[in-house]
Amino acid sequence: MLKRLLLILPFCFGLLFAIQCISADGKKIDLDSKEYHYHYHNSVDDYHFFGSNRWAVRFNFRNAYPGMHEVNFKVQGARLWFPFSGSTVSVQLMSDLDGSPGNVLATQTGDVLDHQVDLYFDSPHIAEKVWLMVDYTTNMGNRFVAASIGGGENSYYMNQVGDIQYISSMANAGFNCELLFGVLGDFVGDEVDLQLSSFDLAGELLPAGSVYPSFSIYNHSDTTISSAQLRLILSRPGFAQYDTLDIDIADALAPREQYEFDGSDTGEYALTLPDEPTQLRVEAILSSEFAEHDTLFANNSKTIYYQVFADESPLQLVENFLRQDQSGVINGIQQALLPAQAHALQYYPILSDSLANISSRQRFNWYGFNSIPRTVVAGTEQIIGFTDQYQDSFVQAIATLEGKRSFVSDSSCSLTALENTENVNVRIQLFNEHTHLYTQTTQSLMMGSRFFTGLFQKLAGEENEYYVLRRWIAFADTINTAFDQGASLEKNYTFTINDLSESELEQEYRLYYWVQGNGNRQIYYADFSDFYPASYTPNADFVTPSLDLRLYPNPLRVDQTLKIEGDGKAKLSIYNLRGQRIYKNDSFQRELNLENALFPAAGIYFIRIEQEGQVATTKKISIIK
Repeated sequence: MLKRLLLILPFCFGLLFAIQCISADGKKIDLDSKEYHYHYHNSVDDYHFFGSNRWAVRFNFRNAYPGMHEVNFKVQGARLWFPFSGSTVSVQLMSDLDGSPGNVLATQTGDVLDHQVDLYFDSPHIAEKVWLMVDYTTNMGNRFVAASIGGGENSYYMNQVGDIQYISSMANAGFNCELLFGVLGDFVGDEVDLQLSSFDLAGELLPAGSVYPSFSIYNHSDTTISSAQLRLILSRPGFAQYDTLDIDIADALAPREQYEFDGSDTGEYALTLPDEPTQLRVEAILSSEFAEHDTLFANNSKTIYYQVFADESPLQLVENFLRQDQSGVINGIQQALLPAQAHALQYYPILSDSLANISSRQRFNWYGFNSIPRTVVAGTEQIIGFTDQYQDSFVQAIATLEGKRSFVSDSSCSLTALENTENVNVRIQLFNEHTHLYTQTTQSLMMGSRFFTGLFQKLAGEENEYYVLRRWIAFADTINTAFDQGASLEKNYTFTINDLSESELEQEYRLYYWVQGNGNRQIYYADFSDFYPASYTPNADFVTPSLDLRLYPNPLRVDQTLKIEGDGKAKLSIYNLRGQRIYKNDSFQRELNLENALFPAAGIYFIRIEQEGQVATTKKISIIK
């Protein structure tokens, strides 16, 4: 089994870009400690770098308190994380000179005996900005530095040509990641300063359900806080501040330590969610017996939006970005683990592959990726690279699909051949029957999202249904409706099939379409429609347009009713995979409702309608028992 696959990137465009990178496993690493740890990475092992022996992070502590004129931090040491143990590491704490490393303030050297290495300086140093220079010899075998996806403006690497050293940020080099290096210490100030480090609601977010607040507080002072309180202000569309909850913190907050609160452990302070599906806004405000300076308010409050939705998306997307020679191993692992509602889509962004195309590269670039292979589940859960832990990582990513719900209650997709052309019109409608959403542009989920529609071709010889992208019909299309309860959205597109060969016209395709957040990349809703190009090949003398057949929901779950819609009177039949007819209706007219119980077992069935003078239409439906 492959241990790692090198990034596909134009790495060496000169001496400033001499570092190289391989993918890590993307796992969250544990950096917990009572000591305050200031860093820019997100504690995830995403990338491993080699090719330089000197690395750096520039810390601007004022960024933590943007409203203050003077912000200082007492640096007592460095916390470093490495993918492999062994060897030694040296660090230098340096002053900042107009955005560049200045004078050496302190040095320390230590052995890399474990992933995490804490090095303490002989004496603390107080500064507003500092550089942490890390000397660590890397190679392409087992000596790497690690980084997390995101930013890159604060992390640097250095190369030397003769006596001259060159420094370049990870962002400028196109890596957009922050090194897993930070400083230990704490902020220095004359006033009590509490930081609301984290806040969340524990429990299942369902209408009328109960959740419990969970949060952590750090005391950035030498004073014990004996009377702290967290106030929660809840609001939702149409109801500003409809509820409040005050949480009195019974425990004293010790100096320079973090306090953890988990309401689900004690069962206290339960919050009852609204009865109807809705967006939920929670503002958490921390206070104490000490009146904090107004400028410190930036770090003792958080505003978070939650999704209390009830409708399930017909399917969830698993997107694989890879090369053709990698697909067999990755697909083999996924095959036995994909749940029924998860559909795997393949993208080949490296244009030297025979299945590759510019459309796959577009999707790759939209995510901001710079390496393959990648697996993305529901737009947010990522597996970077391929290691021995891939299967475990995939199981964990798939588990996040459990309980995911949408604000889109239903959708329809119809395709119509345009007369005397080789073009097909696509009409997609989305409906929101139940969920209350914010309508302001800055808060609207729909207006902050993008719409995608792609033509995907079934891969021949695959046991599972893996579809590879052929082209985009709509790529990151903007959405101009707030889509509140009772609203609908219609999208119309036209694409051509004149570039499909005769053999390709006979193959099986699908139109997948989905709504995806433009910032958080979350896929809120996804569905598909089967597409048989031969049915749309224009030849007015011999072939008349095929009947339109609409099925939903698809897949059909237990206790759900299948709604079938068509145009006019026709004969309708349902067949199983063996070709056995399980249902017949010779007088179907426009609409028919069928219960899940009609289908004898879970699996794939084919629904076919025929009408004199028309081309018969067959569509596939998945039945879940």
